[in-house]
Formats: sequence, structure tokens, C-alpha cells
Amino acid sequence: MTTTLLLIRHGVTDWNQARRWQGHADVPLNKVGHRQAAALAGRLATWPIDVVISSDLQRCAQTAVALAAPHNLHPVWDSLWRERDVGDFSGLTSEEARVRYPELWQGVPRGLVDPPNGETFPALHRRALAAYEKVLAAYAGQTVAVVSHGGLLHTLIAHIIGLNGSEYGRFSLRGNTGLSIIEVTEHGPYLVRLNDTSHLEVGD
Repeated sequence: MTTTLLLIRHGVTDWNQARRWQGHADVPLNKVGHRQAAALAGRLATWPIDVVISSDLQRCAQTAVALAAPHNLHPVWDSLWRERDVGDFSGLTSEEARVRYPELWQGVPRGLVDPPNGETFPALHRRALAAYEKVLAAYAGQTVAVVSHGGLLHTLIAHIIGLNGSEYGRFSLRGNTGLSIIEVTEHGPYLVRLNDTSHLEVGD
């Protein structure tokens, strides 16, 4: 029995395009993001999706509603799939954060920085695993589309393929509405697709 997880990053927002840290800030999709969500929905319209689960933040919720519509499904909202809480970095660009908090970036590999008043990487890792295990327990043998965020999905996929914390950033989930696929069998989980944005290659 195989459980298939379609792990999807939300469509683009104005803050994405400005390269601002979003975290729990509830920033909606912009016009391009809505077009991306529609392109993703068109691509997956004939896929055998049993359930759509989404972070409750607008950028994911709007992406999930578009994705679920062709399947006559209503998304299940789950705050476990929210992005990392980036605390005082929220709304800042990385350049602004480096200027404001220079001491946090000294000797930090691959951006493994813990924002002031934000969620630590170990806490994010625990939450990502809890969200993943909750889905596997509830929807064994089904195909589940999960709409979430780049930081959380990166943390989860890194764990699944066996990367340790110091190896964060070895792959990219930069593409908005990028599709990654995990198949979970009796032998364990397999990453079979990573950050596929081929649905955006025409017309956007």
C-alpha cells in the first residue's frame, strides 16, 4: 500500500517578489500567484487526488482552493503546515535583517539563523514531522495534496532524504507552486519529484 504526498509550495506574493521574510504574516497571493495557482490546478485536474490539506495562511489557502476545485474537494486547514514563525524578521529583507542583527549571522552556515522571538530550527523540524505523521496516520494508501511553505517543506524533505541540520540548503524550493512528490511504502518514504514547476513554463 502506497501513500502519495503531493507537497506544494504556495503561489507567489508581493513579499516573495520583494524577497521579504513572511513567516506567519498573512500575505495573500498577488495576480501572478493566482495565475500560478490556476496553472497548477489545471495540471493536476486529472490526477487522482483524494484530499487537499493546506496551511491556513492566505497564500496557501488561495492556492489550495484553486487546486481542490476540479476535484470537488474542500481543503482541510491545518496550522501545523504553516511557515516557520520568523519573529522579528517578519517583513524584512535578508539584507535588512543582516544590518539590523549583524551578530546573528556571524559564523552561521547556509542561513541557519534563528530570528529573535521566532521559531528555532529544531522546533520547526518537530512541527514538520508532526504534520507529516498526522497525514500518514489519517490517509494511509491515499493521494494527498498538501499546500504549504518553502521553509517547512524544505525541512520535511531534508529529513526524509536523510540530510542533517548542518546540510540545510543543499536543494532549492524557490519555485512558487513547485511540486515535490513523496511516495511512502512498506519500505519507507521515497522522494520521486522535487520542485517541479513545469506547469509555469507556458504563458507565465
